[in-house]
Amino acid sequence: MSGGESHHAAAPGIPGFGTFRPDSAWQRALARNAGLYRYPHAEGGSALTETRFEKLVREDDPKSACTPLLVQEFRCLNRNQFGADPGHAATKCVKWYNEWMQCKWDEEKMRFGYSYLEDLPARKHKAYIAAPDYQYS
Repeated sequence: MSGGESHHAAAPGIPGFGTFRPDSAWQRALARNAGLYRYPHAEGGSALTETRFEKLVREDDPKSACTPLLVQEFRCLNRNQFGADPGHAATKCVKWYNEWMQCKWDEEKMRFGYSYLEDLPARKHKAYIAAPDYQYS
């Protein structure tokens, strides 16, 4: 099989109606939920290992400080059998995802110099006219 053909192998369809070959992602998802189609590599020995995942993530963004959090989330999902029960695994591992998102936001703030938003000072922000402006002193 060539590389492109393995992902779109014909699946046995409804008896009497020939084979079913979904072309778009929504058709594949619908056929999978109906039991007419199995995603390639869904079962078998081609699962992504932790070391392979970590290598891919580090190659993608080698300077990121958030890579360990992403790897921990992957480990947590594997430990909680994400393939068998995604809802339970996602519930158990959402803390790693939240930490990773916060880390990515912090990286973005550091990279582009974002700061928290400050309101304009109130019209009367000093006790009296000669009081020092503490923001600049």
